[in-house]
Amino acid sequence: MGTTIGILGFITIIIAIICFKYSFFSKPKEEEIVEVAEETDPLETQFKATQKLSEEVQLDIENYIVKANAANKLLFKDMTFSNYLAHMKETHDENLSDSLYERLRNLELTKSNTVFLIKSLEFQFSALQQMKTKVQLLNLLYSRKIALTKKQNLALRQV
Repeated sequence: MGTTIGILGFITIIIAIICFKYSFFSKPKEEEIVEVAEETDPLETQFKATQKLSEEVQLDIENYIVKANAANKLLFKDMTFSNYLAHMKETHDENLSDSLYERLRNLELTKSNTVFLIKSLEFQFSALQQMKTKVQLLNLLYSRKIALTKKQNLALRQV
């Protein structure tokens, strides 16, 4: 009985050592290395993220214009919501279109050009985040204004 337990213990230790060796000291398969390398293109990541955020902000502005009837209201000094939205769409088509991205992918960019493009996209992303926040705040304020107006009307009716 003691000999059997000793043999089983020895076999268990050998199996544990083999599993440990294969888990920590074996080389990854070449397919796994290629997939990781293809997924980590920082220019593509930043371009796609900025492109998506631009589309979201355009949609948020369109929804706010409809919801608040704000097409001709000023968003900035001398710029209405509808003018800004038209400018945004034009800029998006020029700077964040899929066709532009395909052209960029086909170019052999230097490291410094790639870094410059990423920094430019990061700047655009930051500006878009600020605009998204502003439109969300305007939506919230407009919703609260509507809610207050309804409460005030109900209070007047009760008097």
